[in-house]
Amino acid sequence: MNSPMPPTRSSPPSRLRQWLGRLRGLIVPTGLAGAEYNARLLEIEVFWASLLSAAAAFNAAYALRLGASNAEIGLLSSIPALLALLITIPAGQFLNRRSRRMPWVIASLALARFGYLIVALIPFLPVPRPGALVVWTLIALSAPASFFGVGWNSMLADVVPERARARLFAVRNILAAAVVTAGTFVAARWLAVAVFPRNYQLVYLVGFAGSVLSTIYIMQMRVPDSVAMPASTQPITPRALLGGMRDAFRRHPDFTRIVVSTLAHGVGLWMIGPIYVLYYVRQLGASDAWIGTNAMIANLTPVLGYYIWQRLIARQGEKWALRLTISLIGFYPLLVGLTPNLTVILLWTALQGPIAAGVNLGHFPMLLKVCPAETRPLYLGIYTTIMNIGAFIMPLIGVALADRIGFAAVLIAGGVLCLLGSSLFRWWPLQTPDSVAAQS
Repeated sequence: MNSPMPPTRSSPPSRLRQWLGRLRGLIVPTGLAGAEYNARLLEIEVFWASLLSAAAAFNAAYALRLGASNAEIGLLSSIPALLALLITIPAGQFLNRRSRRMPWVIASLALARFGYLIVALIPFLPVPRPGALVVWTLIALSAPASFFGVGWNSMLADVVPERARARLFAVRNILAAAVVTAGTFVAARWLAVAVFPRNYQLVYLVGFAGSVLSTIYIMQMRVPDSVAMPASTQPITPRALLGGMRDAFRRHPDFTRIVVSTLAHGVGLWMIGPIYVLYYVRQLGASDAWIGTNAMIANLTPVLGYYIWQRLIARQGEKWALRLTISLIGFYPLLVGLTPNLTVILLWTALQGPIAAGVNLGHFPMLLKVCPAETRPLYLGIYTTIMNIGAFIMPLIGVALADRIGFAAVLIAGGVLCLLGSSLFRWWPLQTPDSVAAQS
């Protein structure tokens, strides 16, 4: 009688293949279809894209250390807004007339990201003022980035079902926060010990490599064709654009509410946008390591906020979260201006993170919801254009005021303006139902 065979055990090569198969499932989605497949790609690509975001956290510091002036740092905030002002509505019109929009979205994204390779190589160029060249290169990159933003935001609404948006956006934001946090932490330590400008150059090259991988994942997304608007009904002329804006505000009152309230909320924040780094470096003497630590905290603390808020939003709705959190954002610049201590400012940054997470998860889904689906690129273009009017003008005002009254005073004034403007979300609330209300 034959004895029973001992139980077979997987050989090391077999176990290795199993683990590699599981790893491949995390890197290249398999066995998924439709919205789940796209959602997995969106989760993976943001991991790689965040490497570039971590590098971009040092843009202003890089330009300053290469000799950029205060005024040029102000332009780094305002001129991209001007370009967006000129680009976004025509971009929305252009995309509205095309059923296949993803090739244009991908091309504009690749162009914007390729520019960071040029930014990394600028110290090698024989130019008299490399800091100014960094500023103007970054400004130029904002043009294709503005085009991309219109198409990308509209595409997200098409491929992510409304009921799944809060969860997916929370996951993406958590992943981005984790990677940017780790990236800025490592980059700050590297910048502190390595020789300038090679230290910054390596940071930008790593970020560029990550952005290439992110773009590859985006190219794999399965995006359905859109319904193209007839070209004859959408001529891109200034008169037609103004008419389209009037029609949008007249036909969709909630679109008017979110545009006006967001503009009022953002005026103070745009004014102080370029002031932070000037205040930290010029007045408080912040090092590259401190700037990296502050950026790390700013990206790490929202992780807890995204986890909590996406659960609360599932029960209470986006409008509730938006009204509650956006009213608090203005306290951050107010406290920073009142506390000229780098260590205490890190505490304020940590407290700000969870609040900002609630604003992000409340505002963006509501913006997508109040824009009619059939003309969403155009409406997003109108919204972005109007926001960029403020984003163009206010940084210039902020830098000019800082030269007269000081950085801290401008931060305090910006915080007060933000608090006043944000109150509109409470006193002039949106009427569009929340997702939870629509499902009940």
